[in-house]
Amino acid sequence: MMVVLRAGLLALALASPSLAFQSPAFTTRPALRQRGALPAQRPATAARSLCMSTPAVLEQTTKDNLMRPVLGAERTQTWEWEGYQVRYASAGLGGSKQPAVLVHGFGSSADTWRNQYDSLAAAGHPVYAIDLLGFGGSEKPVGAEYSIDLWSRQALDFVEQVVGKPAILFGNSIGSLVSCTAAADETRRGCVEGLVLMNCAAGMNNKFILTDTKTSPVGKAIGGVVFGLLDFLLGQEAFAEWFFARTKTEDNVSQVLKNVYVNQDAVDKDLVMSILNPADDANAQKVFVKILTGDPGTTPDVFMDEIKQPMLLVWGDTDPFTPLQSGYGPYFAVDLVENRPETELAVVNAGHCPHDDDPEGVNKAVVGWLGRLPAK
Repeated sequence: MMVVLRAGLLALALASPSLAFQSPAFTTRPALRQRGALPAQRPATAARSLCMSTPAVLEQTTKDNLMRPVLGAERTQTWEWEGYQVRYASAGLGGSKQPAVLVHGFGSSADTWRNQYDSLAAAGHPVYAIDLLGFGGSEKPVGAEYSIDLWSRQALDFVEQVVGKPAILFGNSIGSLVSCTAAADETRRGCVEGLVLMNCAAGMNNKFILTDTKTSPVGKAIGGVVFGLLDFLLGQEAFAEWFFARTKTEDNVSQVLKNVYVNQDAVDKDLVMSILNPADDANAQKVFVKILTGDPGTTPDVFMDEIKQPMLLVWGDTDPFTPLQSGYGPYFAVDLVENRPETELAVVNAGHCPHDDDPEGVNKAVVGWLGRLPAK
């Protein structure tokens, strides 16, 4: 049981970075370009700068997190999506190359890309990063049905309504799965021009092993018992409160992050607080439980044939969650690279969050790959 509890703690604390807070410059949504502009399938909602007041109905901690500047970004703004407030960041909006939209992993936020904003912007790419609903500075509605499909829809709507032209989707962990799912949407496939997947997860949570094709029958049987017990325990309010309270301590988050980072110096105060601040939201515990116990979604191998865009896989070679040598690691690193057209792999000495663990190596690989894409 302690292994399961530890896994839960690790899941909450995954990925997110920091550095010095930068004073954001505020701007409104850029106008849609005539060439390559996306059709407005939904009424566009203007992005609002943080100097504007947030709705009075939001709890104060939620307001504070929504308005907290994203680490490393030039601008931090809000976007109203399906009635909820979403925090997002941007940099280099004057760039003329394909926009990049960055999608974080479990328990993380747009802060996790602190070391990518400047690098991508310097290469000429407008850069955006969103906080998925339920994470980071975005609202955490208890009534939402959290799923990979929900976040995929959020990412596609963001590209249409805020970016205004097709983009390269980046992801880390479940953010990679969100990006894959968005790219496979046949009705809006044109929103996504390419994928950069960093240590891609196979599900919203580890329940995917109960139905996937990579787990042995014995593993599925054990997993069924373990996840059933965890679901029961987290369904008890007293246990869930205790579990979450133990999880969101500075010492615990710091130690868990050190377990999944090669570069221990990257696990600093800013990194830890970028995870802990959103965890103080009044609804954070309930949303955490819903995501940890919900439907894991469809594993990427099931719908990979529906993805037609070029793909760069970036993998940290010491990742304990999505190792290259087992689980879905060989599927991505061997099967896709050898058999799927326009698929490349870059391996760096890092853990589960390679973009923050080894930003120099990751940025070099990413910018090089982007430079080899055909000009649009």
